[in-house]
Amino acid sequence: MVIWSTLEASCPMCRNRARIREVGGGFAIGQDTDLLLRMHGKHVIQAEVHTCARCRFSGYAADFLRTISPGAQRRFLDEVSPALEDGVSSDGALHVASEASPPAHRTPLPHVQYQWASQTAEAIGLPPTPQGERLVRAYWCLRLPPSLSLPLSTRKSLGKIYLKGAIQKLRQGLRQEGDPSRLYLIGELCRRNENFLLAVSYFRRFLEREDGARYLKQAAVKLIQAARENSPGGMSMEEILYNNAQDANNWQERDWRDRNWGKSKGEQ
Repeated sequence: MVIWSTLEASCPMCRNRARIREVGGGFAIGQDTDLLLRMHGKHVIQAEVHTCARCRFSGYAADFLRTISPGAQRRFLDEVSPALEDGVSSDGALHVASEASPPAHRTPLPHVQYQWASQTAEAIGLPPTPQGERLVRAYWCLRLPPSLSLPLSTRKSLGKIYLKGAIQKLRQGLRQEGDPSRLYLIGELCRRNENFLLAVSYFRRFLEREDGARYLKQAAVKLIQAARENSPGGMSMEEILYNNAQDANNWQERDWRDRNWGKSKGEQ
């Protein structure tokens, strides 16, 4: 369940009127290892993204309240806006609220909106981290209705695109921020994208931090082993933390041995 209120706003690019949702919150029932909170019904992240029906400017409510320079407006409308819908495949990429609605009033599926929101963020000069976070949400949306109804092959293909882009942007953003959970998230996205060596590297960097959340550290220990076994599958946090608790201890000991094997061998 998602709680929100609605307000009227103008698209900062084309001045088209839009109805914007101010989300007050939702109720989580669990979490996946890539930090997606699971909810019943409409998910909060799907209520938080908006798209202008005229120019396809996409983002959060705050993005529609930004002041955009005239030069940036022209560049968006001339270069970015025409390319957005052209880059979307026709195999179910647009979620049509009413089949009778004209194309100009069709609402994109949430994963498409977040893809466009990432490109919008880049066009208006937002840092790499917000761009990457929006691609992470595009990836999450593939596990939620209505995007979940797309063919599996389409979701896998789109997932690869979103993961690759999110990893690239979030890695760039690490230079400007010190949130330790970002290291964990990059590691898990790399594992899911089958970048296993890179995943282990980021999980280890996260474990070396003293300020990371305890439950994420416990998850990272087990996900290191999953990456070593070349296992890219998605899992819930409940599965990774509470199933096979003894395995977690064994994997932690094995990780310590792997870290110190070369050192110990040199001391012999």
